[in-house]
Amino acid sequence: MFNSLLEIFKTQDARLTVSTSFDDKYLNYGKILLNSLLKNSPQVQVKVLAINLAQESLQQYNQFKNIEIIYENKEFTHAYEQRLYSIARRIFFINELRSNPKIENLLQLDADTIIRKDLNKFGKLFKQGDLCIFARPKMKHEALRLTMNIIGLSNTMVAKTLTQEWVVQLWNLLEQPQDSKYIDQLTLWKAYEKINHQSNIKLVNLTHPYIGRTGNTIIRAFAATKDAKGDTKLLQELNQYSSNLLQDAPSNAPKPPEDQSIFLHKEFLKEQFSQSGLV
Repeated sequence: MFNSLLEIFKTQDARLTVSTSFDDKYLNYGKILLNSLLKNSPQVQVKVLAINLAQESLQQYNQFKNIEIIYENKEFTHAYEQRLYSIARRIFFINELRSNPKIENLLQLDADTIIRKDLNKFGKLFKQGDLCIFARPKMKHEALRLTMNIIGLSNTMVAKTLTQEWVVQLWNLLEQPQDSKYIDQLTLWKAYEKINHQSNIKLVNLTHPYIGRTGNTIIRAFAATKDAKGDTKLLQELNQYSSNLLQDAPSNAPKPPEDQSIFLHKEFLKEQFSQSGLV
């Protein structure tokens, strides 16, 4: 009987692949995420999309067979333009991975997350639903209910159809150039509404003890797009996984320039749209 109880509470292999993408503005936070993964959940497979990063900047991770880094370089006229591209490019990255039949369960993480415990604890959630995400109960703008920092996608046809539709909704949105930093949220919500109407998406709302900014959660989420000055607890936790001790936890998210308008155009993502069959 005792052995049976142990088996029930034993962490099972969730056959999990973690994906993350970040550019040079988020390099420090991205490395902290990878370091926390290696320490607290070293057995998971990790896919990294590194945008405008020198290979030397992530060279220390070459020794780990479970970490694959895809480097991508692109020229931009302004840092905010790169920010918009990085947000949209991630949608394709998620869809590419979710379409891969060799990947069982996919967990997409923003760079502003810290892994505190074994991610295999997420295993049972993937069995319960197609989409694991924190959905705010109520928002003034309903399209912003689904948060972007942690997204779990099961190996179901519904989940795969959802990410494919996410790309389609991005294509539709970019019929007009966009300057909103919420491109990913707006298009995911449209995709969710459509596929949920067709196939009834099983949504698992991520809350404590899985994610949170406080408490003893598996993943610590924080907002790198906002200055965290004075947050000594966050700084202390970040420095547990940083080789270069941070003196502060500033926002590295570029803001739109005041003297010109910066937009994201379809042309920036022509190659990705072509691979998706939309060009």
